[in-house]
Amino acid sequence: MSPEALTAVRVHREIKALILAGRFTPGLPLTVQSLAEEFGTSTSPVRDALNRLVGERLVEMQGGGGFALAEISKRRAYHLYSFHGDLVRTIIKVMVRFDELGPPPASLLNKTAQSLTLARATAEFFALTAACSPNPEHLDAVMQVGERLAIFRLHEGPIGRQGEELATLWNVTRSGNRNATRVAMWQYHRRRLLRADEISLAAGSLA
Repeated sequence: MSPEALTAVRVHREIKALILAGRFTPGLPLTVQSLAEEFGTSTSPVRDALNRLVGERLVEMQGGGGFALAEISKRRAYHLYSFHGDLVRTIIKVMVRFDELGPPPASLLNKTAQSLTLARATAEFFALTAACSPNPEHLDAVMQVGERLAIFRLHEGPIGRQGEELATLWNVTRSGNRNATRVAMWQYHRRRLLRADEISLAAGSLA
């Protein structure tokens, strides 16, 4: 792999990490030149990295060849949470090795846990759950939609007590009781679907 290609891989990884951490304002342009200066590289690897992120649906192409994060909307939040719920319920039907989930992180019960900590724990839980499916496509799909949900997970404050909720969901899932897990998962997603408007408003106020 050429040095420029290696740089593009590094820049892609670093920009994605910033997107998932909520560093960039949704809807506003991602300036190639500014990012190149920030990462100490030329514009070519940055443009390659952004094009890859377009393919991952974390970044959108704008007219004139520019880039930006997708606009925040209730419709987008609702559809992503709904699709994630459908996907997880499919996984529950076939998953095995429930005990491999392990216990939830103790940080979830910390009432002062930061939103980024909770969002990362949420992504970890659903990735571990999907990894219990014998179909590896489930893990890929959960991780992809989870990345697109990251900005919303950072702003789930209107739901309240997310850490306690996730810890309970984690323990129910690893118990191996499919019916209890199915009900708990439905309740988890239903709370977010009902508050999609509040969550999207909070995420949209990032600017």
